[in-house]
Amino acid sequence: MSPPDNQSNLKRTITLPQALGIAFHQIVGGGVIALTGVAIGKTGGGTPVAFLIAAGIVLLSGFSFAVLGAAAPVTGGTYAYVTRLVHPIAGFANMWLFTLSVISLSVYALSAGTYLHAMNPSIPAQAVSVGMVTFFFVCNLFGASLSARVGVALAVVMVAAYVSYGVISMPQVDWAVFSDLTPNGLNELVAASSILVFATGGGHVIAELGGEMRNPGRNIPIAFFGATLAATALYVLMAIPSTGVLPLDQVAFKPLSVVAEHTLSRGMFVFFILGGAVAAVIGTINGQLLWGSKSFLAAIDDGWFPRALGRVSRRFGTPHWLLTILFVVGVTPAVTGLSVSEIAHVASSVFGLTTMLVIVASYRMRQLHPELLAASPFRLGARTHLVITVAAMALNAYQNVLLLVEIVHTPVMGISYAVWVVVGGVIVATRWSTVRRLIAAGEVPSGRPMTRKDGRDLVEQSG
Repeated sequence: MSPPDNQSNLKRTITLPQALGIAFHQIVGGGVIALTGVAIGKTGGGTPVAFLIAAGIVLLSGFSFAVLGAAAPVTGGTYAYVTRLVHPIAGFANMWLFTLSVISLSVYALSAGTYLHAMNPSIPAQAVSVGMVTFFFVCNLFGASLSARVGVALAVVMVAAYVSYGVISMPQVDWAVFSDLTPNGLNELVAASSILVFATGGGHVIAELGGEMRNPGRNIPIAFFGATLAATALYVLMAIPSTGVLPLDQVAFKPLSVVAEHTLSRGMFVFFILGGAVAAVIGTINGQLLWGSKSFLAAIDDGWFPRALGRVSRRFGTPHWLLTILFVVGVTPAVTGLSVSEIAHVASSVFGLTTMLVIVASYRMRQLHPELLAASPFRLGARTHLVITVAAMALNAYQNVLLLVEIVHTPVMGISYAVWVVVGGVIVATRWSTVRRLIAAGEVPSGRPMTRKDGRDLVEQSG
């Protein structure tokens, strides 16, 4: 008899509104706050268009997550789908890179600290950053339901603050700045959109929570597409005044607070900082800690790591040791003083690479398990699925090349990236024989038949 999976202790508590809140916050959180100024520095008046291009790439790639999440909801989809539909080593590689993306916690936390410092210079930005990640790390230790409810409440406040900023600032826009959408060339527009994929993406992580979601087959596609479209509309509303109110040299590579302080009253500026920027950032931190451990947890159940590392609290339904690892990985870049732009380049590249393998897994499901797609509430025709797969792979490959070139030219991040990959390779070399034996014996989830019998983990419980 095989030991029970750690995933079986997770609690199915996340509702559709909560799933929308998690997905929306993972998109709108710290990314738009941290990276709009970077995009303006790269492409000037083309920034709103760069957001639209980024959203198009995200939506195209997101069809693969929606197809998989609706047909076979799992815990840790980034790992589980690639493992079951491509190859276990490919699944491990995807999980290992996906875990590295948790460094984006530092992007969000540093952004929050920067905005609070802009409101009150006596507030220490770095200390606030570390404090926020720590607070939500503790919050997530007490369960997914509590964390999800916090995310819904923060989303409501955040949308009110951002819409207010866009509407109030819009009359002050100098529309002439948008007469040239590529002031630095087409490549810089594409590079800006590649970085903004990090800000516009994120809704697909809802597929990580299939084992904790009520009615995941229906709710995963709704949460992804609904949150992504809503976030894109909000981004464009914010990007226009952020780009067009002040001269470009005053807002390039700067936080949105520069424009907000110019267009908003003091009271509205404080609401924008606290209810918008800070709420967005901490909501994203909250959500990322919620979903970030799930692929790692699935890999543990397959034997890649000691089972005790993935132990889930029976009282709160949370993997406390994994959350601790994510906390350390996520907060380290903020402590070491790396810039938001440097961290974002690595996190964007990681998201793109892991997305490509999930896209492959999505099309492999059509070949290996057509019965799952036939029974799914969200289906694509065979030709449409093929076209989307090819287009999404090409776009992701192109943007990843642009991002990796910039990482190579940043020694600290390039070396850190390389070290992470080497460590992952060592783990594969030392653990693959054990994992292969467990899979062949059907003693781990990856060795069992894929069905819709148990939406929590895609498998028939054996033994």
